[in-house]
Amino acid sequence: MDFLGLYKHSLDAKNRIFIPSKYREYLGGTFVICPGADKSLYVYSIEEWEKVAAQVKALGSTPELRRYKRSFFERADMVELDKQGRFTIKAELKEYAHLDKDIVIAGSGNKFEIWDAESYEEETRRTLSADDLDIEVIF
Repeated sequence: MDFLGLYKHSLDAKNRIFIPSKYREYLGGTFVICPGADKSLYVYSIEEWEKVAAQVKALGSTPELRRYKRSFFERADMVELDKQGRFTIKAELKEYAHLDKDIVIAGSGNKFEIWDAESYEEETRRTLSADDLDIEVIF
């Protein structure tokens, strides 16, 4: 299953994020959220998280890589949805992604991303087309 589509929501006063129902079907009740690229957050089902975690665990054991692995795992958070399809985001992740009120939830294949709405708009303006990237996408 790939996560598809774009959803606009708001972070509520208790730092809860509502997950679209289409996504909840594939996430299950428990999933992992972690810092992503470009000040976004990545959200993985447990199954997909295990694949990502295995890649990180397989990295070497130089001091730099050990520090990276520690940082990677300590900043991730396993969360559960409440009955309304929301979860509470921890303060560190909220600060990392500069989440304020308006957020965007963007499908990204094996995961979805959570962005501050303004940051997402800035990032979208920098998106190149397949032609610009010199890649062929078969439709």
